[in-house]
Amino acid sequence: MGEPPIYLQAILHTIESTTISIWEEFRLLKDKDVEYAYGKLKEFFQKKAQGKSIEEPLSSIERRQILMDEILNMLEAREEMEADSHFINNPDIAPNGIPIASLPALYVMGFNRLIKSVRFWRKEFGEQGYLGYVSKFV
Repeated sequence: MGEPPIYLQAILHTIESTTISIWEEFRLLKDKDVEYAYGKLKEFFQKKAQGKSIEEPLSSIERRQILMDEILNMLEAREEMEADSHFINNPDIAPNGIPIASLPALYVMGFNRLIKSVRFWRKEFGEQGYLGYVSKFV
């Protein structure tokens, strides 16, 4: 897939590190669970980027819910540290010629990339292909 742009690298690392931590605790976690969680979080942040009020995503499957909750917690911690605020409305960082308007919009970009990665590695190496691949790097 190639190296992600600099403005996504730390966020992707945070999300993937959190995912691997959850996988170490819940070995039944599969790439399909991760894809579900990433998809629900992407939808959540898309709506937030549009200014809509929305409840945090839910799942009746415990490992999916824990994964989503932990990712949200880690992203919230990054926001409190203002770790990514310098990427927002920065004319020097303008994918497709448009500056990134908000943190939720930045998160959507990250989840888009992650969902593609999950699908690719699952097809290459099976139901835990993504998890196995990512665990080598975080």
